[in-house]
Amino acid sequence: MFVLCRPEDSESFHNELIQIEEDLFTSLGLHFKTLDMATADLGAPAYRKFDIEAWMPGLGRFGEETWNPFPPSEPLQTGSKKGKANLPSTKFVHTLNATACAVPRMMVCLLENYQQEGGSVVVPEPLRPFMGGIEVIKPKLR
Repeated sequence: MFVLCRPEDSESFHNELIQIEEDLFTSLGLHFKTLDMATADLGAPAYRKFDIEAWMPGLGRFGEETWNPFPPSEPLQTGSKKGKANLPSTKFVHTLNATACAVPRMMVCLLENYQQEGGSVVVPEPLRPFMGGIEVIKPKLR
């Protein structure tokens, strides 16, 4: 997910991105935790970063699914007075990004958390419309 916003709005949008990620995991019925990462785990220029980790039964632990750094990455310059009269001064916007979900990791998490004895996998309710209404994925017998 990406956001371009005024610098004074970036923290609010950052919080909204985290909420969207948390809502995604909640809607899928996954056990997760949101971590406010230690400064030693941050890359430049971030001074704060949130990771969301979901329970992965195959690992027997929580595994990283998303990351959401703050402050924004490099500011973008908008507008140009070059060759134009009466334009406002150059403005900068903040760029924010968040993973939402790493698809391969999310697939593993969903398969591990929803697999039933015998190998079938229950499709979480919010995904069923995208699966043609399928409620359970059954293994093919050979």
